Amino acid sequence: MTTAEQTTSSKSGLSSTAVFYLIALVIVALFAVNTLLFGLPGLAMTALAAVPVIYGILMLITVGK
Repeated sequence: MTTAEQTTSSKSGLSSTAVFYLIALVIVALFAVNTLLFGLPGLAMTALAAVPVIYGILMLITVGK
């Protein structure tokens, strides 16, 4: 890490890795709450809603972006 990168990362507060983990934590927490509130149908709807998102991510990985 260069000195310029260290100064810019220290000013932003959170690293990109920390932001990624926070987003992942929020998504998993929402899925857990949905499952607790609605049971198995809530889990199934969550999985069904995630299919297009995962498909899009796989397409982006395949293209190389």
